Amino acid sequence: MNKNNLWIALVLSFLIVAPFYWFLPNTSLFLVIIDTLIKFTLYFLGIFLTLNLIKYLKNQTNHQKQVIKLLNEIKNTINHKEK
Repeated sequence: MNKNNLWIALVLSFLIVAPFYWFLPNTSLFLVIIDTLIKFTLYFLGIFLTLNLIKYLKNQTNHQKQVIKLLNEIKNTINHKEK
């Protein structure tokens, strides 16, 4: 687990949740806190999983490029031996 992804998800989820949930006078403080914590957790998990998915896809594309490069080298070697 990358600490940078963890911090990015934490900060982004805080920036998303904090400004939009104000304490309303007719709502209990307990419900506002619970609602904020739930939404913060959901945003955090969503952002964190998205960052990990992006990292995984980046690694997969790099791996596939390496495999294609090696296959091309093998093909060139076989063609060179045939001549």
